Amino acid sequence: MADPRHPHGSDALDELAKRVAALHQERENAGPKVSVDRSGMSLGLRLASEFASAILVGGLLGYGVDVVLTTQPWGLLVGLALGFVTGTVNLIRASRQMTQAHPVDPQASGLKDDSDEDA
Repeated sequence: MADPRHPHGSDALDELAKRVAALHQERENAGPKVSVDRSGMSLGLRLASEFASAILVGGLLGYGVDVVLTTQPWGLLVGLALGFVTGTVNLIRASRQMTQAHPVDPQASGLKDDSDEDA
C-alpha cells in the first residue's frame, strides 16, 4: 500500500530532489553575482530624511508654541529656523564622522591644479 504522505511515491521525490540539486549547482556555476554598491545612496537618503525630519519637528514644536501662547506666526517661524539649524548641525556632524571613518589619502592622485601643469 502506498504511503498517504507521499502519493506519487519515493521515486518521484528522488527525481525532484535530483532536479533541485542540479538547479542549485547550475546557479552556483552561473558566474559571479553582480552586486551594486548602494551605500552612498542609502547614506544620502538617511541624511536627507534626518534633515527633513529636523525641520518638520521644529515646525511642529513652533506651531504648538503658537497654539498655546497665541503668538501666531512667530512660534512657527522660530521653530522652523531652529529645525533648519538643527538639521544643518546634524549634517555637519555626520559628514565629519564619515570623514574620520574614511580619511582621504593626501598622496592619492586627484585633479590637477594650475601649478601641476607647469611641471
